[in-house]
Amino acid sequence: MRNKIKRSKSETVVFSVAFVILVLFALTYILAYLWGAMAGCKTHPELVLHPFEFPEKWMFCNYIDAFVMLEVNDTNMIGMIGNSLWLVFFGALFNVMGGCLMAYATTKYQFHGRLALITINLITMIIPIMGALPSQYRTYHALGMLNSPLILAAYFGGFGSINLYMTAFFKNLSWEYAEAAFMDGANHYTVLFRIMIPLAKGPIVALYVMQAVAIWNDYMTALLFLKDMPTLATGIYLFQATTIYRARLDILFAATILSSIPVLVLYIFFNKTILTNVSFGGLKA
Repeated sequence: MRNKIKRSKSETVVFSVAFVILVLFALTYILAYLWGAMAGCKTHPELVLHPFEFPEKWMFCNYIDAFVMLEVNDTNMIGMIGNSLWLVFFGALFNVMGGCLMAYATTKYQFHGRLALITINLITMIIPIMGALPSQYRTYHALGMLNSPLILAAYFGGFGSINLYMTAFFKNLSWEYAEAAFMDGANHYTVLFRIMIPLAKGPIVALYVMQAVAIWNDYMTALLFLKDMPTLATGIYLFQATTIYRARLDILFAATILSSIPVLVLYIFFNKTILTNVSFGGLKA
């Protein structure tokens, strides 16, 4: 049996107020999502003239029509979903791997250039990068990474917020694990992949899921660098930009709701991993 936490009256009031505020905040998201799902079941004129009323006839066929009407550069919605899946799976994997390995190396080892790498990571996160897009595009073009799966190499840089998160983790992870392994004859790669990575499994999975969601919703990367391989987010963005000419807001909302389903599934399966506090290491202070 779990022991119940005894709180004072003032703490109870504060927690109650906070709970009510969070519930109301959550309801705003739920209602907005339900309205979007309902909007996808209307006709375009009905959605424009009566946006907050229930549809006279539920047009569930809009969700099927979205697979046909959503098309960019001869790529239909099925093809966009396929492009999104491989970019999300490998992009998030390479991003987390790069950030994790960089954080581990700069935290646990002393070498020339270590402080320079840490400084570069901080600078790149502070300075806005939008002005670097022209040079970034030219670099990708010179390396043959445009309109190619080779764009995945850009995710393996090792810099960014994942580096910071994993640096905080590895700083609090005792080096006694590695010392014990070295005494038993293990090398540095064995320590990394057999000891350190398994201990970091919790934050790595959480960061992977968060990065996967970010890449799934990212329309800019495919818009600029994968013109012939548009993702679902890019397709919806381009469809929205031309909605004024197509006059099919119903299809836009239907496609948007469909695109949110994978994100909801990820959250349902991994919400405890993301929200649960991860203990740093296995040794008690």
